[in-house]
Amino acid sequence: MQVMRMRSTIARPADATAYAAGDEISNSASAGSVARPTFNMAGFSRGKILACEIDLTAASGDVVTTASDFEVLVFNTVDVPAAVGDNVTNPISAEVRAKAVAAFRFDDTGWTGPLGTVAAGTSQSQAVGAHYVTPLATPALQTLFPAGFVFDFGGKTLAQREFTVVLRALAAWTPLAVVNTFGITLDLEVE
Repeated sequence: MQVMRMRSTIARPADATAYAAGDEISNSASAGSVARPTFNMAGFSRGKILACEIDLTAASGDVVTTASDFEVLVFNTVDVPAAVGDNVTNPISAEVRAKAVAAFRFDDTGWTGPLGTVAAGTSQSQAVGAHYVTPLATPALQTLFPAGFVFDFGGKTLAQREFTVVLRALAAWTPLAVVNTFGITLDLEVE
């Protein structure tokens, strides 16, 4: 087993149109032109996703993360739902969601800026460990799952050993009219 970090990025279009809960965040408003973050896992047969981090950088000015709740769903690329385009509602059914290898929620109060504070800055980041949502949200919205999200590529060809991320807003988000680059980092234990 080895522990490693892998990072993939997308840059969303430069517009100030507000996102609503469930809207896809991607690199293109046209569904046919979307290129989602991917992770080539061809050298590995199985492992665990232990944590996920989002780093968000604006092309200019400060990043807007107030009231910004996001969701990262990690799918085997062969199972990922079709892209709908940036800032378009992307409903994911329970059946499709169940195919996700991992799911991570990022809360509006967990963002950290370049000075290590929650104040606005030219970039923001947030990392979360593997977790499950706690019913009733009491006493905490999420429960840590230290074992990580397990995956196994048994029966998949090397070309099929790839993860694709679906990034969605979980609450209203109004970015500034500049390109925002999302970096998505996965912490993995693989063999």
